[in-house]
Amino acid sequence: MGADDSTQGLKRKERERLAHRQEILAAAERVFARNGYRGATVEQIAQEAEFAVGTLYNYFPKGKEELYEEVLAGLIEASLATFRDTVLSQADPVAAVEALIEFRVRILDEHKGFARVVFQTPLAEQSDASLALPQRCLALIQDAKAAFTRVLERGIVAGVFVDVGAANLELCLQGILNAFIARWLIHETQEPVAQRVAALRAIVLRLLLARGTDGERP
Repeated sequence: MGADDSTQGLKRKERERLAHRQEILAAAERVFARNGYRGATVEQIAQEAEFAVGTLYNYFPKGKEELYEEVLAGLIEASLATFRDTVLSQADPVAAVEALIEFRVRILDEHKGFARVVFQTPLAEQSDASLALPQRCLALIQDAKAAFTRVLERGIVAGVFVDVGAANLELCLQGILNAFIARWLIHETQEPVAQRVAALRAIVLRLLLARGTDGERP
């Protein structure tokens, strides 16, 4: 076997390992969504992924805690990449707000089972390291928040948004979105995504947009 053949073999093995890892994480998300963090077990996740428990520990030596963190980190990182592509790429601040609303609703719809686990964690348990936001994601989240705050600042400077301070506006906007998301998770809404996006858009823009000199919204 030549050097090239050996390299190709290693690459194939690495691809297989990465694929198995993703299969386990996808299974873990489904199990956490069904049973919650406390109710989920490594054995359940291994069975869902169709791997032996020992094999699962080869990929995730810390077990359930590591699996939960990796699922959450993976969703955050993928979501923030989509956020940059679909929201921060908007030149118009109003279009960016509209894109944010659709982004938040669609992410919820795609991962609502796992989102329910994250959102409904009791306050008393949020200090548990196993349920905390992954450390490697904190800086990414703060960067995304700062970037969107700058978008709102542009809208304020342009006279499009009410001038209550960009940071305050960002806090209010995210608070509104989180409140609706929490309600939809608790009551397991069946409303179509488009309907929820349209309702939130109407509410948010009514609150954010500055009034024209004639008292009408621009």
